[in-house]
Amino acid sequence: MRHLRKKNNNLNRPTDQRNALFRSLAREIILHKQIQTTLSKAKAIRPYFEKLITKAKKSIQEQEPVKKLHYIRLIRKELSAELLKPLLEISQPLISRQGGYLRILKTTKRLGDNTEMALIQVLDN
Repeated sequence: MRHLRKKNNNLNRPTDQRNALFRSLAREIILHKQIQTTLSKAKAIRPYFEKLITKAKKSIQEQEPVKKLHYIRLIRKELSAELLKPLLEISQPLISRQGGYLRILKTTKRLGDNTEMALIQVLDN
């Protein structure tokens, strides 16, 4: 029997649409520090966004310019250039934190289809 190691929730979308959704949700989180979305999208975006924060933290902490540039290029591969500076500003107070950069709070259900909604916030120390 072949066990497929599916770790992520595909949100009933093809891969390119799912990646575009993650990028747009990450963009809104970076710009507004908190957003309201469905609970399933909130749970799916958490690992993606926390990896971005970790790369930003490493680019700030790194001493060698070559490695700094490497992490910045990894971030730029995922997000646009205009989001790089705000992401670095968000990750600056989180340097001492080992993980768990997002808080997901359940809110009321949406009126139209009774979907569980959640508020995603970036933690700041």
